[in-house]
Amino acid sequence: MCRARNRSAWMLTTILWAAFATGPATAAPEAVPAAAAESSPPDVAGTSGTSPDDTRCVDALFQLQVLAGDWKVYKPGPGNDRTYLNDRDRPAEVKRLSAERDANCSDKPEVLASQQRRASELFQALSPDCREAREKLQNLQRPTARSAPSDIAKQRAYLEAHCPDVSRDGVWLVDWIYPRHL
Repeated sequence: MCRARNRSAWMLTTILWAAFATGPATAAPEAVPAAAAESSPPDVAGTSGTSPDDTRCVDALFQLQVLAGDWKVYKPGPGNDRTYLNDRDRPAEVKRLSAERDANCSDKPEVLASQQRRASELFQALSPDCREAREKLQNLQRPTARSAPSDIAKQRAYLEAHCPDVSRDGVWLVDWIYPRHL
């Protein structure tokens, strides 16, 4: 048991080191792909130029994607309070959101595809990957971190390209604690 735990700890340390290690000081910093750097940030719902029905459609598609997973979901409340969705209430919520999707989403295939793309971008923006990327930037910016300005710039570029800063009120969000199946 102890050997397995030590081996797991060693593997985790190796993986984390490989993921976050930087090359020698003379090496060029790892760049964000040119296409991502030149393109504008993802157009997540709620930006200017979208109708209220369009925003409701994207939110409904996003929430259906959230409820399709096997995650605990919640709606944020005042402060740090959370209201969790009970498993027995999930089918009724999926039915309600499906009706909202049907009422607000476009019948035109190209518009519907755009709405679905923005719902997927919203799902990515609120994912654990983006949460961790934001936390990494905060850690790099701490006065005691002694981070290189190029590392901070690289992390900001990643966030701008992949993780737009969005917030949603009144939608179900994923707790990102994966349930353990026995």
